[in-house]
Amino acid sequence: MGKTKRNLIYQTLYQMLTLVLPFVTAPYISRVLGSENTGIYSYTYTTVNYFMLAALLGIETYGTRTISRVRNNQEELNKAFSSLFYCHVFVAGLCLIVYMVYALFFSGVYRVYAIIQALYILAELLNINWFFFGIEEFKITVTRNLVIKVLTIASIFLFVKDKNDLIVYITIMALGTFISQSFVWIFLRKYIKFVKASLSEIFSHLKPMSVLFISVIATSIYRMVSKSMLGAMGELSSLGCFEYADKIIRMPLSIITAIGLVMLSKTSNMYVNNNKGAVSLVGKSMEAVLIFASAIAFGLCGIADNFAVLFFGSEYAYTGNLIEAMSISLIFMSWNNVLRTQYLMPKCKDKEYVIAVWAGAVVNVLSNLIFIRLWGATGAALTTSLSYFVVSLVQAYYVKKELPVLEYLKKSAVPFAAGIVMLLCVKCIGYALDCSWISLFLQVLAGGIIYMTIVLIYLKKTNSYIYAGLVEPFIKKIRTGK
Repeated sequence: MGKTKRNLIYQTLYQMLTLVLPFVTAPYISRVLGSENTGIYSYTYTTVNYFMLAALLGIETYGTRTISRVRNNQEELNKAFSSLFYCHVFVAGLCLIVYMVYALFFSGVYRVYAIIQALYILAELLNINWFFFGIEEFKITVTRNLVIKVLTIASIFLFVKDKNDLIVYITIMALGTFISQSFVWIFLRKYIKFVKASLSEIFSHLKPMSVLFISVIATSIYRMVSKSMLGAMGELSSLGCFEYADKIIRMPLSIITAIGLVMLSKTSNMYVNNNKGAVSLVGKSMEAVLIFASAIAFGLCGIADNFAVLFFGSEYAYTGNLIEAMSISLIFMSWNNVLRTQYLMPKCKDKEYVIAVWAGAVVNVLSNLIFIRLWGATGAALTTSLSYFVVSLVQAYYVKKELPVLEYLKKSAVPFAAGIVMLLCVKCIGYALDCSWISLFLQVLAGGIIYMTIVLIYLKKTNSYIYAGLVEPFIKKIRTGK
């Protein structure tokens, strides 16, 4: 198995693990804590998340790109990591100080929760995942995360017993993140040696990191502003439903994110070495990603009503409506991820990327101000999809001369149509049967068969590289028994 394929597997596991904890524990937590406590957790975590983003200051993308460009020269690698980390500590330390002032004097009735969640910022101060992503050593982050996540899940089931245990739940989540980010330092000395860096070298990273940070803020606005507004308006139960809908939507996106992070490191190195295969790689990734995204987006929309009630409980029936409203955003987010991580970022087109995400952010804020007042959490969900659609349009505009955007759209037409057919069939099954795990299973089974049949026929007819390189060899193995 090639290194890129191994890294894709590792990074997919890593991204899924970061979201699997809420998914595994969601049915238990949703019933034990209730929608109001879930809303309190979402509101307080959203607040600390602003400071976490500031602490990172765009280093995840910038650091990965910078490290990947010098990873073949140990001296340059030592120098780049050292100066980047010193800069990161300076920024994250300032953010921690400011956050503690907020937690102690301005967090009101949520003061205790806010103080505990300072652990999240300490965790980001120690976050060096970007280094291992840059040298394409993804296995380390996966194995570490797996162990910590299993322990976190076990702790939740052992110690969170009723609605009075919200503080216990918050502590477990924050402490788990802190330990996870700390543990990876054990492996660092194998790859790097700290060296002295001048102030000019350290602070030379601030400007390019700040540019990417602006885009990170804009991207985060799509999630955080909606939650902050719902919480500020006292819509804690609706916010609890919105929190779980957002988690469900973002679980499959973890696979897309995994592909993007691996390809960011790979394509950055390819562009530096003038490898013309990079553009072809973008096209292949886009086709595969849109096939996957269409399946999940329309599939989730079809089963949302039954799934929300069965998985979270009847108190969260409204979550199903929110999943339906947000599901289409998966396709736009997937499109954006490929263009961002496999072209705009590796080509250092930071300005174009920032303009795109801020266009979406402006639309998000303005739409939220109108739609949340009209339709509450449903308005926030619709705004999410609209915002990502705007980003898709702007990014497509900026890359249309270098990449065959229209060709990407043509190849996505059949998977999109297959998704609509699947959605209609799945909805019909849901309406015909009672809400039960059996009916949900039948919906998923029928939807999967319908979508896969249509898409496989299309891939075979067009002799797609996906069929020739993945599907056909798999069928041959089954037939031959090898």
